[in-house]
Amino acid sequence: MKTVFRNCFLVNFAVDPEIMRRLLPLEISPDLHADKAFLSVVIADMEKMRPAFLPRAFGITYNQVVYRAIVRCGTERGVHFLRSDADNRWMSIAGNLLTFFHFNLSHVKQKQEDGRYYFDLESGDHADIQATFDVAHQSQDMPSASRFRSIAEAQSFLVELYAAFTSDARHISTVRIKRGAWKITIVEDLRGVYEFMDGSALFPSGSAQLDSVFYVSNVSYYWFRLEKRPRTPDTSFQPKPR
Repeated sequence: MKTVFRNCFLVNFAVDPEIMRRLLPLEISPDLHADKAFLSVVIADMEKMRPAFLPRAFGITYNQVVYRAIVRCGTERGVHFLRSDADNRWMSIAGNLLTFFHFNLSHVKQKQEDGRYYFDLESGDHADIQATFDVAHQSQDMPSASRFRSIAEAQSFLVELYAAFTSDARHISTVRIKRGAWKITIVEDLRGVYEFMDGSALFPSGSAQLDSVFYVSNVSYYWFRLEKRPRTPDTSFQPKPR
């Protein structure tokens, strides 16, 4: 699959490591920085998403939100998708058939005016978003409350990730990507309501704190075919409680 992220915001949360560990499948663990786990809410409008062999005219343009935890699988760093939202029914159906990204169909309203990008998502299941990104005032300085000392350190840990992992009793599954460079800036979210990260069934109130918001635009993305490999046999395997 291929697309272009026309506008993309990476809303980064520092998370209690024990909360994160409980949400991850076998053989996947949170990658820690400053004794915290991290999750990024990726908010993007996707231009002409399509199978790579199809011309651009056959693509679908839509809005997508992904909740991706920063993880390790063996010695490799990457992400694990806890949830995805899309405002296109076909992309939600296809996403759940072809990937392990856990898509939900949601209603999105977004607009850009007067140097601000407005984004509202209605999910119906405690994952609403209300955000106003101040793109008129972009910076290279991390917020004072961030756990990262510089934008370079934050980008290395939160952005330079090229594989998504999940696992079950038999297999470890991986999707790899190639993409254009992320030339990120720091922006402020003037509303900052992310229900999923504050009091949902997965994230109790107070377990996640906003660290920073990155902005990038016009980045090409390409997803490779799903890979599966047998996981280490474990006769004591029991599914984790949800």
